[in-house]
Amino acid sequence: MTTPALLERLAGGPQGSFPGALLLTGPSESRLEAEARRLAALLLCSEHPSDSCDSCRRAASGAHPDLFVAEAEGVQIRVERVRQALEFAAGRPYEGSRRVALVLGAERLGVEGGNALLKSLEEPGSHLHWILTAARPESLLSTIRSRCAVAIVPALTRAERTALWKSRGFEDDEAADLALFAPETEAAPAELLADYREFRERALLALDTALSGNRPAPLLMLAEDLGRAEPRYPALVAELLADAAVASSASAEHIRHRTAAGAVGALASRRSGEALSKAAVSAADSPPDSRRGNRRLHFEALLLDLLVGGLTPAAH
Repeated sequence: MTTPALLERLAGGPQGSFPGALLLTGPSESRLEAEARRLAALLLCSEHPSDSCDSCRRAASGAHPDLFVAEAEGVQIRVERVRQALEFAAGRPYEGSRRVALVLGAERLGVEGGNALLKSLEEPGSHLHWILTAARPESLLSTIRSRCAVAIVPALTRAERTALWKSRGFEDDEAADLALFAPETEAAPAELLADYREFRERALLALDTALSGNRPAPLLMLAEDLGRAEPRYPALVAELLADAAVASSASAEHIRHRTAAGAVGALASRRSGEALSKAAVSAADSPPDSRRGNRRLHFEALLLDLLVGGLTPAAH
């Protein structure tokens, strides 16, 4: 097992120090691709890696003659594309002394394509480097995994995601919420952020109105919305309930949705931490689709259970 930091040093080191076949794994497909392309640029750079380096810019855009990228077209990486990669791998470098072949989302290789790679992965040669990415490495052929050095690329921390969005020109509160709501490569973060904030405000209002006045109707309407919503919205409600549970017994600094700390704190005063925690766990385990049951009914049950139980002393 190697680390991204070690790989960066090896990529800039002497010929032969970087693995001939490398598998990058981790929870974020977008970050795996970005790391694979970054390492490819480092391997192909003949000077000093930087944004002003012509080789690095061409590698980043996929236009470098010594870089080949194979990725899924539809649901699978076509075997014809794998064969093209193998033809590329058999050639000599046009520039410098290295060539790099990327296989992005390698778990989408078919059996034929995966088997075709095996010999080159085992004996890539002195000038070639294979870099594969897989968010689900268990889906790869075991013979592919055994022929690769493996490096785990962890997901960015919340602080790192916040700093990333701030570097792109977003204000502190916007960056903090985008770190929760948006993937690192989201194409339209402003629109996504507005949708999330609107839903979060609506969910918190429904919860507070219902729990402060012992009124089931807002909760039934929220459950109806969640029954039709994309999976990220039920996950958001689970986070809000968990934040309220934390806020009932700890500092607001420990909650995820700090930009909604006031509303979360009000919610924490309505029910006990134990009841809120139970509801959060149940919300996080909501049915993803109809095959596991009806999501609306699931949320109706857990929200009504929260309504009738777990009153704090102040709420009695």
